[in-house]
Amino acid sequence: MDVRLVNCFKNEIKNYTNVQKLIDFKNIFHKKYIIPLYEKLKILPIDEKKDFGKYVNATKNEIQKIYLEKLTEIKQIENNKKNEVNYNLNLNTFNLHKGCKSILTIVEEQIIKYFEKLNFKIVPGTEIVTIKNNMDQLNIDETHPIRDKKDTFYIDGEKMLRTHCTATTAEVIYNQNCETKVLSYGNVYRNDDDDMTHSHQFTQIDIVWIKKNLTINHLKTIIDGLLKYIFGNKIKTRYRLSFFPFTEPSFEVDISCFNCNGKGCQICKNSGWIEILGAGVLHPNVLKKANITAIDTGIACGIGIERIVMLKYGLSNIRDIYNNDFKLIEQVKENIV
Repeated sequence: MDVRLVNCFKNEIKNYTNVQKLIDFKNIFHKKYIIPLYEKLKILPIDEKKDFGKYVNATKNEIQKIYLEKLTEIKQIENNKKNEVNYNLNLNTFNLHKGCKSILTIVEEQIIKYFEKLNFKIVPGTEIVTIKNNMDQLNIDETHPIRDKKDTFYIDGEKMLRTHCTATTAEVIYNQNCETKVLSYGNVYRNDDDDMTHSHQFTQIDIVWIKKNLTINHLKTIIDGLLKYIFGNKIKTRYRLSFFPFTEPSFEVDISCFNCNGKGCQICKNSGWIEILGAGVLHPNVLKKANITAIDTGIACGIGIERIVMLKYGLSNIRDIYNNDFKLIEQVKENIV
């Protein structure tokens, strides 16, 4: 083998990065140096041809080997370049805005975190539910307005979009003849006209605790703790008798106005109080229809997340919650940092 010729070829191609240039150089090198060796082989005496032929073939084969290795290397580099993402890490980002979680998500997670500490089972549930779970199991009679097609989104004779998360809770508590703590949450739907304070779709959290010997004091302890957790320890609560088909007695829960400290202002409509959620002791018919016979008491409450958000962040229009308003996002980011 002609070591000098092989090294010459190797040194010439070591910096090549283009396949076609490599091929062209290899062909030129072959014509210039290898072919003349074969021409010489033809005119040599017979007794010299064998050794010289081995010498020429060894040289040719080594050059071919080096050529193929370099060809593979160049093709691999080119393939890697094709797969690379071509971007500049130093591009200016002055026009990019850093986002954050939705204020709905922030408040929802705060409430869920509170009940997780109280060992409640967290259940999102499905938004399409049976009429049985949404109404029949919850003591809602046939004459209740929520059953009207003008107020509710029905899918067929058996299914509907849930009007409250209690529909999910009703499914979870069925046949649970032991202590049960459930929080269900997510979107609910009612056929309301959208305006500044109403939406056909909104977010709700429903909690139910079933256990022997629960009283209104247990209910008040949980709700008072939750509202102080959200709005601060200075707020006061007020419980007014109300009516819900699935609880008896039922209460509307108010908090003292955090804007005027109970003196009266536009937010509380000069009453000093703000209506915040509904609650009560589970109606015996709800326990009966859930096939719960070993326990005769339970407490429940339902919370509209949008209402909490509007009060906490001083929003007058519910639509502001759903819009990507960067001014509002910046305010929220400042409050949660």
